[in-house]
Amino acid sequence: MVELTLLRTGLIDLPRSTFFPDGGPEIHRIPVWSGLLRTSEGLVLFDTGLHPVHVDRPDATYGAQSTVTPVMARDDAIVARLASVGVRPDDVAIVVNSHLHFDHAGNNGAFPRATFIVQGEHLAYAKGKPNFPGVYWDIPELTYLPVTGRSRVARGVEVVPTPGHAPGHQSLVVDLPHAGRVVLCGDAAFTRENLERGAIRAQDEAAAKESLALIRSLVDDDLDRVFTSHDAASWARWRHAPETYL
Repeated sequence: MVELTLLRTGLIDLPRSTFFPDGGPEIHRIPVWSGLLRTSEGLVLFDTGLHPVHVDRPDATYGAQSTVTPVMARDDAIVARLASVGVRPDDVAIVVNSHLHFDHAGNNGAFPRATFIVQGEHLAYAKGKPNFPGVYWDIPELTYLPVTGRSRVARGVEVVPTPGHAPGHQSLVVDLPHAGRVVLCGDAAFTRENLERGAIRAQDEAAAKESLALIRSLVDDDLDRVFTSHDAASWARWRHAPETYL
């Protein structure tokens, strides 16, 4: 039995050019979210969202000159969102990070008792790089389990490599008992439009396009089964905590 709950963990203002090679400078406000999975083998959290330092200091990570501006309320902190559905950080057995950017691993430090599943390639790549700020995730008391390729997380839950946005990026495939298979993309697909067009801005755009095609194949082209990372229009349609997907 697997149950999925989507938790909003902040917002970010950034230009459309972040998402598409042909995007313009217009600013979009996008959601940041985490996914809580209740499984027969314990609680699994997908991504940990933005650190609450950004509530009072939006420029805490990249400075005032950045085109990336977090917008957070205190309730957006992952610890508060989990509390709203009756979960404490120490209840979480496994955290799956799609990758280690500040909006996907910002609260890793809140889960010192969890095991963190990250592709080994990505863990090695991110370490020491300023665009993957280690203050949020490279913390001595955290336990990382580097994996290679497709790896089982729990019954009905599997990580699948979807590189392009960064080396070793991974998505999470979840087989729900009633709704069927869904994919939590991380930044392999920012928006549904990325999947529809097969186009995305990425560090390695060729690999990223292959990852978009893989995600589509995993759900037999039913894009309603894909949870993209930063799509305001899709977020408005999805169920959010306390509602769930079964």
